[in-house]
Amino acid sequence: MHAQTETQRETALRPWKLLLLAGDLVALFLFVLVGQMDHDLLPGANPLWFTLARGWPFLLVWLVVGWLAGAFRLPAGATGWPLLRDLGGRALHGWLIAAPLGVVLRALVLGRSVIPALFFLTTLGFGALFLLAWRLLFGLAYRFAGGSEPAH
Repeated sequence: MHAQTETQRETALRPWKLLLLAGDLVALFLFVLVGQMDHDLLPGANPLWFTLARGWPFLLVWLVVGWLAGAFRLPAGATGWPLLRDLGGRALHGWLIAAPLGVVLRALVLGRSVIPALFFLTTLGFGALFLLAWRLLFGLAYRFAGGSEPAH
């Protein structure tokens, strides 16, 4: 009976987990897009494709590290502050690992041998802010939609 309840809970949470993952990727894509716009690096022809071409190392590393770090798990029965703290904490823990790896992978792909410290710090800080902003919105939506209720 317990296994069936756990399976039912996992099935019910699947759309929420996919939304969390998709939102994380969109947040990181927007982070890269804003950075490209801020430095006037976007070509007029296809800025979204250019952003994806520049940002895929961060997206790929976030997928792998986020999965390994448990950043896409949803807390069972958590509400209010514990829910938001858990979602944000998992994102921060994962991003502290993913950001440096993403910066290094991006440098390798672009053939750059030097990574400016300011770029690294900006990526670490603003990438985290974009993830946390998204996860705050997600946590509120998840809570108000009743997603944080324990399975019965």
